[in-house]
Amino acid sequence: MSSSAFTCLSKIHLKILSLILIYFIKIGHGWLPNTSTKLVNNANKLSSISFRGNTSQVDHFTVLYQDESTILLGGRNQVYNLSLYDFTQRTDNIIYWPSSEAYNQLCILKGKTEDDCQNYIRILVPTAPGKYLVCGTNSYKPMCRIIQEKNGQMIVEKEMGGVGWCPYNPDHNSTSVYSNGYLFSATVADFSGLDPLIYKEPLSTELSDLSQLNAPNFVSSLIYGDYIYFFFRETAIEYMNCGKAIYSRVARVCKHDKGGLHVPRWTTFLKARLNCSVPGEYPFYFDEIQSTSDIVEGNYGSESNTKIIYSAMTTPDNAIAGSAVCIFGMEDVQNVFKGPFKHQEGFNRNWLPLPESSVPTPRPGECVQDSRVLADKYVTFVKTHPLMEKAVPPLFGQPLLIRVSLNYRFTAITVDSQVRTVNHEIDEKYDVIYVGTDEGKVLKVVNIPSAHSPPEAVVISENEVFSKIPVKQLKIAPGYGKVIAISNNEVKLVTLNHCEHISRCSECLELRDPHCAWDSLKGACVSVDAVTSFRYLIQDIKNGSAIKCRATSLDNVNPTKEYDTNSINTNSLNESKEPNDPLLIEGESTDCNEVDGDKATGCASQSKLTFYTSEYLHIIVAVACVAGLCVGFLCGYLVSRRFHVHSQYPNPPFIEQHNHLDRLTVNQTSFLAPRTKTVNLDVLNVSTDSLPPKKDNLGSLKNLNITNEGTLQKIKKTYI
Repeated sequence: MSSSAFTCLSKIHLKILSLILIYFIKIGHGWLPNTSTKLVNNANKLSSISFRGNTSQVDHFTVLYQDESTILLGGRNQVYNLSLYDFTQRTDNIIYWPSSEAYNQLCILKGKTEDDCQNYIRILVPTAPGKYLVCGTNSYKPMCRIIQEKNGQMIVEKEMGGVGWCPYNPDHNSTSVYSNGYLFSATVADFSGLDPLIYKEPLSTELSDLSQLNAPNFVSSLIYGDYIYFFFRETAIEYMNCGKAIYSRVARVCKHDKGGLHVPRWTTFLKARLNCSVPGEYPFYFDEIQSTSDIVEGNYGSESNTKIIYSAMTTPDNAIAGSAVCIFGMEDVQNVFKGPFKHQEGFNRNWLPLPESSVPTPRPGECVQDSRVLADKYVTFVKTHPLMEKAVPPLFGQPLLIRVSLNYRFTAITVDSQVRTVNHEIDEKYDVIYVGTDEGKVLKVVNIPSAHSPPEAVVISENEVFSKIPVKQLKIAPGYGKVIAISNNEVKLVTLNHCEHISRCSECLELRDPHCAWDSLKGACVSVDAVTSFRYLIQDIKNGSAIKCRATSLDNVNPTKEYDTNSINTNSLNESKEPNDPLLIEGESTDCNEVDGDKATGCASQSKLTFYTSEYLHIIVAVACVAGLCVGFLCGYLVSRRFHVHSQYPNPPFIEQHNHLDRLTVNQTSFLAPRTKTVNLDVLNVSTDSLPPKKDNLGSLKNLNITNEGTLQKIKKTYI
C-alpha cells in the first residue's frame, strides 16, 4: 500500500468520525422530532361505534352542542341527536330543515352543484331553557331560526337572515360563540367567500381592510374574562420579504363593546401573532394553526395553577412536512395585548414598535363602560393599529410535541384534562391529549410536566380511526380513553383505552397511560375508572419504571382467600421473571424486598438489568460505532505499515534524473545502468587542444576539453 493511498484512507476514516460526532452533537444540542410511539393500532384493533347519518350523500358533519350525555351533530338538512354512550340516535325533538325549492333552484342557477345547494346546519346554541338559535347555509343563502321546544315538538318562532353569522359554504372554516345574549361569529359575508369578518350584531370588522383580516381561516373561539378570543391563520401583512407568509393569530374583542359613536365598528379589535417554534439562532416555525382545545387549568411545573390552551400547528404545504402541539398560557396572551403596537409609517416602510407616547388614553383595546363616548382619535387608532408588536410565546419556550412526517399533518386536537392517577402520596394529575391527522389517525399523548425542565410528551398510541380521511374535529366522551372523531361523512365513538390488551405488569407501567394501572390483586392491567379502590393499583406515569412490579410481586395474595404458603410458586408471582431470561442469575435471591446495605438485590437488581431506555440504546450504538471506527483505523494503519515496500528511489518524480546519473557511475551491477562504450577520438580526428572555447546561452566562455572519457564528460555536464 503506497503512502498516498494510506493518506486517503486516513482522511476517509476521519470524515466518518466527524460525521458521527456531528450527528450526536445535534442530538444533544439541537432538536429531533418525537417519533417514539408505544402502540400502533390499525382499525381492526380498535373498539368503535360508527354513525354515518345520511348514507347516500355527504353530511359535512360538525359538532354543534355537547353536554354530559348528548351530542348534537349538524348535517345535511337536519340536526342529529346522539347518545354519548352508545351513539343511539334519539328520534324525539328532531330538527329537520331543508332548503325551499326556490332557494335550491336559485343556488343551482348561480353555478353550484346539487350537493352544495342544501341546508347544512352550522350553528345551534341554547339561548334560553328550551329555546335555540339555529343557523344553516340554506343553499348559499344563510338563514337563522329561533326554535322553541314545546310538548316534545320543535316549533319555529322566528326566521331571519344569517349573513355574518353562518357561512355560505359548509366547508368554510367558521367559528362562533354565544355570550350575554349575543352571538359572536367569525365567518364570511359574501357568496364568493372573499369578505371575512368578525361579527356581533351590529358590529363587525372593516370589510376589505387587509390590516384587520387578510384572507383568514378561522379555527376556534372562546370566552375568557371580559373578552372573546378568536384563533385563526391569515396572510401576514407585516411579512416584508419576497412572496407571502401565513401566520397564526389570536384576536380579541370586548364582549361589552358597543361600537363607536358614528360607525358600527369594533373599538376593541386587536390581534397578535402566535409563536410556535423550535428555539435557536434560526428558529423553526410551525406557522399555521389548525385547531385548539378548550381552556384547561392545572399545575404544569409551577406552584400555582395555570390556565392554558393546547393548539395543533403545522408548517406550510410547500415546506418541510411538520406538525407540532404548542401550549399557550392565557396570561401570556393577555400580556401581549398590554404591550407595544406595531406601526408602519408608509407603504414600503418597515414595521416598528410604536412609542408609548403615541398611544392615546385610555389604552386602545381595553374594555370601557360605554365605547360610544370614546373620542374619534381613539376609534381611528384602533382601526389603523390592530396588530401588536410582540408574539405570544409558547409555554416553556418550545413545542410540547413535534412530528416531522411525510405521511400526515395534525388537523384537530382535544384534551381529557387533569386525569387523576392512583399515586397514594401525591395527588398527581395529567392531561391526556388526542391529536387527529389528515390521514385519519388519532394520536393519544400524555403531558408529563416537570418542575425544573420543559414537560415531556409521551405518545401512548397511534390509532387508525378513518381510512385516509382527515379528522375534522375531536371531542371527549364519558369514560376513560373514549373520544369522538368527526370526518365529513362519518362520526366514530372510539375507545382508545388499551389496558385490557396489556398482559404484563412491566408493560402496563411502561405504557405511562393515566387511564391504566396494574391491579396487583387480579394480576391484570385495568382501566382506573373500572375499579372502586386504588389500594392494589400500581402506576408510574412520571418515569414509566417497572420496579414497582418487582417490589409488590410477593404481595399479590388475595386476603379474602386462604393459601398454602408452602405451595405458592414465587416464579408465578413475579410475572416478568422468565426461566429463559439470560440476565437472571441462577440462585439469586428472589426476595424483592431484600436490601444488602446500599445495594439492591433480588427483583430490584433484576429490574435494573432487564429494562433499558431508548437513551441507553442510543449511547450504546454511538460508543460501538466510534469504537469500531477507531479499531478499523488502527488495523488499517498497521496493515499498511506491515506491507509497505521501501522504494530504492525515495524521490519518484526525479527517477529520470537518477537514471542518467547512474550511467556515469563505475558500478555496473545496477540493472538500470547500461554498459558504457569507449569512444575512439582518433577515429573522430578531434584534437583536444585545437577546440576553441565557446559561449553558452548566457554569454560566458567555456572550454570544452574532452578528457579520456570523451563524449561522456559532455553528456554529464549537459544533464547536470
